[in-house]
Amino acid sequence: MFGGNVATLVLYNGIIHTLDKDRPTVNSLVISNGVVTYIGNDISTNLREYSDAEIIDLSGRTILPGLRDAHAHMKSFGKIDLQANLTEAQSLEEVAEIIREYAQKASKGEWVLGRGWNHERWNDRSLPTHERLSKAAPDNPVFLTRVDGHAGLVNDYALKFAKIDSNTKSPYGGLIVLGNDGPTGILVDTAMKLITDHITEPNLDETKSILITAQERCIAAGLVEIHDAGISETELAAYRSMAQDGSLKIRIYAMLKRDFFETTTMTPFKIGNLSCRSVKIVSDGALGSRGAAMLEPYSDAKEESGFMLLRNDRFRTVALKAFAEGFQVNVHAIGDKANRITLDVIESCLKETPILEHRSRIEHAQIVSLQDIPRFKTLGIIASIQQTHCTSDMNMAEARLGADRMKGAYPWRKFINAGVVIAGGSDFPVENHNPLWGIYSAVTRQDHEGNPPEGWYSDERMTINEALHSFTLGPAYASFEETNYGPLSPGKAADLVILDRDILKGDPNQILKTNVLATLINGKVVFNTMPELECITQT
Repeated sequence: MFGGNVATLVLYNGIIHTLDKDRPTVNSLVISNGVVTYIGNDISTNLREYSDAEIIDLSGRTILPGLRDAHAHMKSFGKIDLQANLTEAQSLEEVAEIIREYAQKASKGEWVLGRGWNHERWNDRSLPTHERLSKAAPDNPVFLTRVDGHAGLVNDYALKFAKIDSNTKSPYGGLIVLGNDGPTGILVDTAMKLITDHITEPNLDETKSILITAQERCIAAGLVEIHDAGISETELAAYRSMAQDGSLKIRIYAMLKRDFFETTTMTPFKIGNLSCRSVKIVSDGALGSRGAAMLEPYSDAKEESGFMLLRNDRFRTVALKAFAEGFQVNVHAIGDKANRITLDVIESCLKETPILEHRSRIEHAQIVSLQDIPRFKTLGIIASIQQTHCTSDMNMAEARLGADRMKGAYPWRKFINAGVVIAGGSDFPVENHNPLWGIYSAVTRQDHEGNPPEGWYSDERMTINEALHSFTLGPAYASFEETNYGPLSPGKAADLVILDRDILKGDPNQILKTNVLATLINGKVVFNTMPELECITQT
């Protein structure tokens, strides 16, 4: 007897990679009431035991544990179609032309918004200035966020609307870039708030619609959980509403924005697929806009070394509040200075408020001094990394950092060898949301054309099992849910993805050609392209 007639779904004749330590690969799996109740290889001759269950012949298809993204931005992702998408623009001229078309459709004085420009992919790799944008949209304020979300380009109308001129002082943790004729239109990190404070945010109903759009894209990519990094009060209210009305299909591990957390008296909670028990603190900027805080100046800009966005005393106050109130501390840190200060602050707070299972996280952990890597393990800090950042940044990282600092850049193998827990993610919409792209980057450190042939700093590559672990068990541990989620083991939630091929075998390039056929969360089919599953697909 393998579960008898209590089973609700039987999947057999497949290649099922469970990540269960005792039975890592099987051909059959049984789900009852949203939980895995059986995994094994000997079920096909006993199918009559499951007469009341739906029985699906996988016909050799592959099942993996549901994929989890440990760092992403759902609202920004869901808004992509509501603003100008600049990710494919190859020059400032192309950006200006796209914005010209948007401005022609907008009312005079209406904000024109866009996201995704990346000057490091243009022939002219210098930071853009506002003149072409101002000419393209003279009657509308324009705000265009760089791909990394840490810099923005505005036109002359927006500068005047926000009263930003040569005499405006850059705020702490930000920069108003000035040229010979005044502001160039580039605002870095906290300086962007001088503009965004004037832009109306979506209301509750609009936010729910945006999040549902993002959710549908995620489950179609095989994602079963998103760690939403830095949500506002409105976003949290939208998630609560979705959890209560049943429209939240995907699991959400919410990280509260630091400024929201500072003013709330909320306690950690869980409602359905929504869990809220962490706060996100942004300590520095990004490498592409040279806002990442470095211990030494940038190799390609000797007068710049980035900046911290938060003073140390406030950083420490927020972390202590989080520890005292039962919230996990998740800190954005990209530069080696930001990583060191974050390690120092958390170490100091833990001495004052000892917590054994704090599971603090450093989000990104991109450039780390070699002497600081072992401190992650010593302090019990999780490295929450985004593998596709590495392959996107490789066209400019060496110029920014120089050879010596590259030894601690995107140091996945060094983290693993030091025993550091890794949680993988994408940071979408900064990168593509497809977790298979992240797995490909992890095992190859190549772009999608296979360059460089040997992999970029290939000594830091992950094995396919390590990469898969980082998108399954790693995020489950990082959200305190490893007893419920992660592997497809008996007693664990039936979160899984069905693929059209086995990504654990053969050429890694096959990973990029892999298609998601179905996604199940709590044993329910939430995305499906398989006719066999149509009878049980959730609507």
